[in-house]
Amino acid sequence: MNWKIVVDTGCDLREIPNLAENTVFERIPFSIQIGEKEYKDTLDLDIDFMMEEIYSSEKVARSACPSPNAFLSAYKNTDNIFVLTLTSGLSGSYNSAKIAEKMLYEINPAANIHVIDSLSAGGIWIY
Repeated sequence: MNWKIVVDTGCDLREIPNLAENTVFERIPFSIQIGEKEYKDTLDLDIDFMMEEIYSSEKVARSACPSPNAFLSAYKNTDNIFVLTLTSGLSGSYNSAKIAEKMLYEINPAANIHVIDSLSAGGIWIY
């Protein structure tokens, strides 16, 4: 039996040290578009460079939540899944995660998945 904790990058956690055996932590990135350039909020994103681009651009920066397919990709091949998203009041990320949950049930009706709206715009803390 394997486990996965899936979060969008609205979560302040970049990694979880000392995860239990057979447990994976996965971050699904938001994207930020500045003119024609798109940046993914991944661990290797050069935030300082991106911010310079934002400040020097005359274009409005736009952000986008992860797609349902991005969440579905994270859900596959896992027995038990917990998903935490940025509050649904500020982002479509929760909705994307719920759509992906329905898609997963079509593929695997026995899936054990729990999608949680954090109702928070701040970090998700695990003590």
